[in-house]
Amino acid sequence: MNTNPRQEAKKVRRIRLLLVATLIPLFGWAFTSAASAHDGTSSVIFLDIYPDGTVEGQVEHPYALLNEEFGFELDPETSTEDDVANTNIIMKDFNTESLVIEMDGELWPITFTDTEVVPTENTTYAGYNFVVDRVFDEAPRVFDVTYSGIFDTRAGHSGFVTIRTDPVTGTFLNEADFQPDLMSSNDPTTSVNLDDPNTMAALRGTIWLGMEHIFIGTDHILFVLVLLLPAVMLFSLAGGWQPVPDFKSGLWRVLKIATMFTIAHSITLTLGGLEIIELPGKFVETVIALSIIAAAFHNLKPIFANQEHLIAFAFGIFHGFGFAGLLSDLGVGRGQRLLSLFGFNLGVEIGQAFIILLLFPALYLLRRTVYYPMIIKVGSMLLALVAAIWAIERIFETSLGIDDILEKFTRAPRVFALVAIVTAIAAAVRQVEDTRGQLIQVDNTPERDQEFAETR
Repeated sequence: MNTNPRQEAKKVRRIRLLLVATLIPLFGWAFTSAASAHDGTSSVIFLDIYPDGTVEGQVEHPYALLNEEFGFELDPETSTEDDVANTNIIMKDFNTESLVIEMDGELWPITFTDTEVVPTENTTYAGYNFVVDRVFDEAPRVFDVTYSGIFDTRAGHSGFVTIRTDPVTGTFLNEADFQPDLMSSNDPTTSVNLDDPNTMAALRGTIWLGMEHIFIGTDHILFVLVLLLPAVMLFSLAGGWQPVPDFKSGLWRVLKIATMFTIAHSITLTLGGLEIIELPGKFVETVIALSIIAAAFHNLKPIFANQEHLIAFAFGIFHGFGFAGLLSDLGVGRGQRLLSLFGFNLGVEIGQAFIILLLFPALYLLRRTVYYPMIIKVGSMLLALVAAIWAIERIFETSLGIDDILEKFTRAPRVFALVAIVTAIAAAVRQVEDTRGQLIQVDNTPERDQEFAETR
């Protein structure tokens, strides 16, 4: 049977595209997988050391350990925040007697406060928060942490001290790297030495913080997604959403959206981060939720047809204030503010570009199928529903459980496997539709270009 060389070449290109589009999110899975101090069995002491001389922290124990040692009945699947809070009647005194932090022969005064549930990939932990009742002249750098308690009665049990926050060395939200000295019944003391401030380390830390905030900031991800849905299409009054003619056109639309979003949130991140302009966090977070709803309704009934980059710019202003709020909450010192802003913003852009790189292949592959207009409608309505729940939660300061549901799908690394599966399915659907000759044809005529131009 004779084969057409051009058709064979097209098949090879499609296979390559499928492989690349599938491997990109799988690479993300491997890239973001990291070790964690939460191994499911060990205890962990987290410390937050701020440049203004304040220190906070948290002692965490897995549920199973607490049940065995104290007779609690904490269930990783069903126990609530109140159940953990009830254990504080016993654990507050126990932790106060067990935890000793010493610097230059002087003990730090420690007060345990509230509790929280800490779900992890391995098991659920109970977290007992504490504050150091002293403000140091500068952030402490060298000290010893001793935790006796459980180690006295449970031979073989181990624990870690993890510096969760230390802006001086660029450490933010750290749950993977812990101090090399492990705590055990033989030696329950860990010596901490942070006296190595490093500009490049601080910069790397804020870059990673920006990337992590994008990956865990579900509302920012959904805003990018709702703008990407129509990015591989063009809208006309006569024909509605129609596929862009080629990869270059689709990529250009995506770049415009990403660039305008970047410019907008970079401006307000700087203004908010330098405390030149400050907006209430509740207001900012509510507007971010509303921005998703507005963009979703635009997809259903375009107002700024083929100008989604303007929507990205308008609402990117508020997303920037949201990013600035995170830096403020982490206690970044003024002396590091410019460096932190630069690194954090760079990390946000890297994370944002990575997400676009993950999502764009599947959307581009599906754009010429008869299903894609319906995907835009259904996807936009679902995103608007999620954002509406967020808005209600943020306005009334309540929880309707939407974050717990979304976390099952958006948490790394499982989200990358999900994206890989979706991309593979998109490539398969595209191939089937092409084989059946049912792909929507694209029109590159000057008349079509003029028609789309009139909607801009």
